[in-house]
Amino acid sequence: MRRPLPRLRAGLAALVAAAALVLTSVPAAAVAAAVVPAATEAASDALQIAVAAGGNGVVTADPLTVTVTVTNSADAAAAAADVVVAVSHTALTTDAAVKAWLADPTSQGGQGDQAVPAPDAEIAREAVPGIAAHASRTLTVTVDPAAAGLTGLAPGVYPLAATYDTGSDPAVAAGVIVVPDAAAEPAGPIGVIVPITAPALTAGLLTADQLGELTAPGGALREQLDAVTGTAAILAVDPAIPAAIRVLGSSAPATAQQWLADLLALPNWRFALQFGDTDLATQVAAGITAPLTVSTLAPYMSADDFAAPTTPTPATPPASTPTPAPTLGTLPPLGALLDIGEARPAVYWPATGTAGSGVVAALRDRGVDEVSALTLVPSDEVSGAAGAGSATAAWAQSDGAGVLVYDAEISAALHEASAAPGSVTQAAALAAASAYAHLATSGTDRTAPLLVTVDRAATRTGDALRTALTAASSLAGRTAVDLDTLMSDTPAAVTLAADAEPDADRVAALTDFLQGEGDLASFATILADPTVLTAPERATVLQLLGNAWREAPVAFADAVTQHQAATAKTLDAVAIVPVSDITLAATAAPLTFTVRNDLAWPVSLVLITTPNDPRLRVQNSTPIEAGAAQNTRVKVPVEARVGSGESTLTLQLRSPTMIAIGPSVPVAVAVRAEWESVGIVVMVTLIAAMLVAGVVRTVLRLRRRAAAEGTPERERTQQPEGTDADG
Repeated sequence: MRRPLPRLRAGLAALVAAAALVLTSVPAAAVAAAVVPAATEAASDALQIAVAAGGNGVVTADPLTVTVTVTNSADAAAAAADVVVAVSHTALTTDAAVKAWLADPTSQGGQGDQAVPAPDAEIAREAVPGIAAHASRTLTVTVDPAAAGLTGLAPGVYPLAATYDTGSDPAVAAGVIVVPDAAAEPAGPIGVIVPITAPALTAGLLTADQLGELTAPGGALREQLDAVTGTAAILAVDPAIPAAIRVLGSSAPATAQQWLADLLALPNWRFALQFGDTDLATQVAAGITAPLTVSTLAPYMSADDFAAPTTPTPATPPASTPTPAPTLGTLPPLGALLDIGEARPAVYWPATGTAGSGVVAALRDRGVDEVSALTLVPSDEVSGAAGAGSATAAWAQSDGAGVLVYDAEISAALHEASAAPGSVTQAAALAAASAYAHLATSGTDRTAPLLVTVDRAATRTGDALRTALTAASSLAGRTAVDLDTLMSDTPAAVTLAADAEPDADRVAALTDFLQGEGDLASFATILADPTVLTAPERATVLQLLGNAWREAPVAFADAVTQHQAATAKTLDAVAIVPVSDITLAATAAPLTFTVRNDLAWPVSLVLITTPNDPRLRVQNSTPIEAGAAQNTRVKVPVEARVGSGESTLTLQLRSPTMIAIGPSVPVAVAVRAEWESVGIVVMVTLIAAMLVAGVVRTVLRLRRRAAAEGTPERERTQQPEGTDADG
């Protein structure tokens, strides 16, 4: 390789020195260009960077910890560079400004009348010697708030930025810090709602194996319960979970029984979600006037698992005394199966972003036992009763309907924190939650209650959930309380936005489910207990409508297809076995048909046989008792009214209540009744001929015998008188 000339090297060195001198002499306002690139400079696609201030982003007198993670997704190593951390001295004063900054730190454009200020003061710099391909590097810097000028800032929310600048294509991350108002009066209470739900299911209830996995240490349900234990969180519990445990009785996994005992022992205020956390908005969009629910879970239970307690027997009973068999107990009623502990009834929580005026109106009159209905709605669907900042009354009414309004921005940040894949991402989300909470508490009425949620999530760890709950319980210096406390004042009057556009695929799936459920209900009339089919079907439909499926639309489509196929298979489980053409060679005879029953239960049926013309007279109705999982032969008497002809019978299975089961089956019948007469004549003729032949044969045989026995005597009688026989 050719070396550069000495004069070229000297010129380059002088140029670099001059550039460094210029950079050190620019005022603070111009540092933004070095810290945060202009909107025209694209961030690197290969480098991803995240920044978060510790302590949930709240600045105190203690040192502030800032963590930065840089990930290189390229196939080549990233060049060495400095990570620069900077803040802005201009506060963000609205939720919209915070969202705009966090969404795009490279743009300092406006959000309404609120301009997003660029960070203008460097507070930390750290050299990074480069990042290997497909690797990450995490840096933690400690900042003295006083030395960085943070303690002198007025109370508010301020932009925080981190830049990994390798040249013309820097990677930039946005965060926020919050400077609290130490002199302000104490803030009002906060309510924190968290769901206790299971993963998306394709069956009506969790199985024993699933419960054993979910409630074991490290299982999703176990981690959820451990995360809320010791907190003041308000629990929204899916009642299908305790029901799945209780229907198993004594055969339920030990971990599941312990989980249920722990849930009931918690002192937390709670309410029940719909069975399976069913999607309420989709039901309203489909025209359902009352939320769907289960009417029984009896088919899931076995009396063997509910042995009644017996009187204790002596440890060493007499040898002649047999050990009594356990007495089977009474199966628990539905209410006992669904019990989640002491709870406020008639609280409805539609999936976030789905509830508007229409959904709330549909649920308004769905109170229970004179307890009025309450519906949770996000603040971005509400107008009216707003505070000076972005706060909205937590307890309100809209057109006579009770609503609980949770802060949409804080709740979204808490949800992100609870499901964050890494500690930096989680810390950044918690700092955002602190920022939104500060703005919601900075109005004229700091004592107004605030409601937030840590929304449903398909996957998250117990530690992440607990961290989010802990942060939520003290946001902006508030104290977590229950819903009764939040609702202690007069509700504010609010106006709700219209419902969001419903998910057409989910509405179509529900419509299909209900059609299939109706078909199964009719089909189940052939069973002694129709609920063995209808109850699991309703429970399965509710699970398939669960909000957990909203996060997996592709998997939901597959689950819908599989359920439709399963329903069709069940409806085809009882049918007439295909019949080939029949020839009736008599004026009257029974015809034999076969009924197939693939169900696990015996069925009662009626076979309706209908001729298409008067040539045949048949027994129209034939009762059938078909055994479980077997074929049953059925004989139907048939009489022919003509000697010969072609006819057709139509076979139709019906339930005892005359509901059609399966399609009708035509059977071609060729009538050849004259064959019977011809056959009789032929048989009579043959028999007569055989009789005559037998008589003739017998007579001839007798004559031959008689002739054989009579010959010597004739010879004697034919000799002359007086002649000696020997002579």
